[in-house]
Amino acid sequence: MNRRKFMFDNNTDTLFDLHNRRRVLKFIVLVVLLTFLPLTIKNFVIGETFLACVLLSFLVSLLIEAYAVLYLHKNIIGYSVPLALISLSIILSVDIFGTLATYWVFPIITAVVFIIPQRYAIIINSIIILGTTMAATQHQVPAITLRFFIALLCCAFISHFAIEALRKLQHELRNLSTKDSLTGAFNRYQLETFLQSAADEKLQNPQSLVQSSIAILDIDYFKQVNDLYGHDVGDQIIKEVVNTIKANTRKSDILFRLGGDEFLLLLIGTSKDDANDIVKHFSRLISEGRSSAPFQINLSIGIAELVAHEEIDTWMKRADIALYAAKNNGRNQVQIDETSCPSIQATSL
Repeated sequence: MNRRKFMFDNNTDTLFDLHNRRRVLKFIVLVVLLTFLPLTIKNFVIGETFLACVLLSFLVSLLIEAYAVLYLHKNIIGYSVPLALISLSIILSVDIFGTLATYWVFPIITAVVFIIPQRYAIIINSIIILGTTMAATQHQVPAITLRFFIALLCCAFISHFAIEALRKLQHELRNLSTKDSLTGAFNRYQLETFLQSAADEKLQNPQSLVQSSIAILDIDYFKQVNDLYGHDVGDQIIKEVVNTIKANTRKSDILFRLGGDEFLLLLIGTSKDDANDIVKHFSRLISEGRSSAPFQINLSIGIAELVAHEEIDTWMKRADIALYAAKNNGRNQVQIDETSCPSIQATSL
């Protein structure tokens, strides 16, 4: 895989998500063509051949990379070449045309901050600011050049500060929209996406020995905790349960809060028997561990392994039936759905 990243690929350090990055890329290509193509033609006409060639190279490299990202879904030359060429062209423009060209520097350094990762934007903007300031010295008195330099610094600083604040806000909003605020587990709105991904993988490789399972778990008699000790204690117990689960599962295992004291654990690449071992381990730790309630906390759990060509609703329904079987059989146990058997197998904690 090409390790060079274009400004609108899957890099999470940019402001836009994948869909919007592609839309913004199309918009930028249109603006660049409408702006820089006439300038390129003009420079050829007035005899500034070298500058015109640099501008033309910038346009060609941008179009090649944009086409690769939008239609081939890969990188060809990366963002470094277009950025180097646009930096060189703006420095040459100031060197040739003087103060008149300095006005183009401001929108360029602002745009750079918005469309590429911050660390690269700082490097590119530093080159542009220093290069155009040095080029402007031969056309302006030192006092004017100093003002130009300070104005560029202020513009770059404000742009970087604003975009960093937007990135942090975007990150917080994304967390709020995807994760449960109390526990940090994913919320149920993300569940379908992850389960469907596992189902699609199984559909593409139905004969694969690699399995995926889900475990739906519920805290036994949790309503009594809230009724006797209040919701604050109940919330603390939920957080302790989640922390224990996260500490005793793998990075590939994904926990979702379905609501209240009910959770779903997605175990990618895990058979129902291996899932059983995992959930029994953290269930035992939760039962034996010290909790915020003055009595033992136990879990009832239902496990179902994914079957090829199965709808995710059916997959969840089997795990849910196993969970209710665990509850009806006395709680504090794991029930495994056996698709090859007419009954559900129980395993004691």
